[in-house]
Amino acid sequence: MTDGQEAAEPKHSPESWIQRYKWTSTCSVETFVSRMKSFREGRATMQPQPANAVRALHAFAVLRRIDELVQSARKFDHPQDAINMLAVAALCREPWEAAALAVEQYDTELREEGDMRATPYTDGIIHDVACQRTAVDVATFIRKCSESDRPQLVDKTLDAFIRPSSGRTHLDKALLHIALRGEGCDDAAGDLLHRTLQAIDKNGATGTAEADPAEFRDLVGSLRRLSPSERILEKWVDKQLDVPDHVPPTRRIVAALIAGAQDGEDTLAEHVGTRLSENHVAGICSHLTKEAPSKCRLIREHVAARVNLDDLARIVKEWHRPDGVLAGTTKDLLADVVARGGAGRAGPRPVADLESLATALGNVNADPECRRLLWNAAAAHTEGRSGADLAHLLCKVEQSSDRRRAERTIARRLAVHLLKEDAEADLFVDYVDTLRTSSGAGAETAVHLARKELADPSVADWAQGSARIVGKIVAGLYDRRLMRDGEDLLERCLENEQLITPEDVCVIVRQLRDSAMPEEARFLVLRATVGRWSDALHRDQTVDELKDQGFDAEAAQVIRSLR
Repeated sequence: MTDGQEAAEPKHSPESWIQRYKWTSTCSVETFVSRMKSFREGRATMQPQPANAVRALHAFAVLRRIDELVQSARKFDHPQDAINMLAVAALCREPWEAAALAVEQYDTELREEGDMRATPYTDGIIHDVACQRTAVDVATFIRKCSESDRPQLVDKTLDAFIRPSSGRTHLDKALLHIALRGEGCDDAAGDLLHRTLQAIDKNGATGTAEADPAEFRDLVGSLRRLSPSERILEKWVDKQLDVPDHVPPTRRIVAALIAGAQDGEDTLAEHVGTRLSENHVAGICSHLTKEAPSKCRLIREHVAARVNLDDLARIVKEWHRPDGVLAGTTKDLLADVVARGGAGRAGPRPVADLESLATALGNVNADPECRRLLWNAAAAHTEGRSGADLAHLLCKVEQSSDRRRAERTIARRLAVHLLKEDAEADLFVDYVDTLRTSSGAGAETAVHLARKELADPSVADWAQGSARIVGKIVAGLYDRRLMRDGEDLLERCLENEQLITPEDVCVIVRQLRDSAMPEEARFLVLRATVGRWSDALHRDQTVDELKDQGFDAEAAQVIRSLR
């Protein structure tokens, strides 16, 4: 067969035309180079056929042994032929063969040049594999390079893969991460994720907040779609934070990931809040407190749900560092801790746990201000507390200004709770009773504010059922022999003629008829309050309502005060 016949345009499958060039697998390199020249330049009996030169080079790259490819690379007339031949081998042969080619070429260039940086042919092989082969193939390539003890090739491949010019998407990077772990290359998989996240977080290089949340979401979303049940990022974070040099950039990247997360994608924030140490929690939240305060609050809620009180004490101490940016929000953190954050549906943190936490704060040498803020937050949290607990926690507040503030807060929140939710009267009665028992004269201001707020609320709304709860509370106070408190509350309530309706008066009277409040004391209060209302029409309507509901004696007392 003549060269001209051999060079005819193939009409069959690639496998078929490669067979036409099977001669490239056995000829010497010198012969191959000579025939390539003939294809390109032509002969007396043959027109130039440059396409056949391309096909011959392709066949040579596919059919020759790996070591022969490396040996022949520098024997071609044109370096571009060697580059093209190696590229074809890198792309068209099995990935483990491509890895063997890279290893062989790398070792050859090192021997010849003596410089790890002067490996242009190897770099070309890696570029073609990293930029054009599938993620699964690239993972196999990396594994074989690693098994050959060539970490430099692994590093070069990862670098080429994530380089912006590679054209690789974040989905490609997620695919390679998963594939690498499937190949047992966990270190390379972690390194790939680290490099990718650093590349997105341009903040690390420029010192300005230039990370693109959309890019983070793209990468994270791809990882979650490929492996929805795994905590890939969380595992990566834990590993990176064990490397001292990686801690600052990792904290910044984690903060950027959390800041860019959309609703329902808060597993990383949960991990930070529930798992990481105090230094990492504070470090990450320091980045978030200005850029994404809502995400900082989310982490706080997870922190506050922790059960280990020693961990909590260390976090509070680190959070409140005077040279940190979080110290101004320590009171918010402690308010979350008292409420138990994300676990708050089970109720606030028990008083015994708060006392243990206060002790733990002392044990870790936290600023005494932390204990003060803890008890302030505990006293102000009324939801889910018994009256006795409210009184006990109020007594933990030591500074007089804090105490006055806590007393007002408790009074207002008790009124909101009792008047809107129609809660049990024992909550208020226990609060007053415990204060009187444990604080003596020191309880006077707190009890006064509680009575005043319930009778004439400043923030609560008087609603249907409010009169019934007030009546029950007055009755309960008399049952506990707190007559002065019961009488004062009743007077304050019935004096408020703009608030109290005739129906309310009847509801209260009904509650008190069966209580320990003496009849004469009840009559005296009615005469001193309803009987002295300035709105005569409103007063007469109340008298009529009392009579209609069978409270003739009480109606008579109101009328008596008019005579």
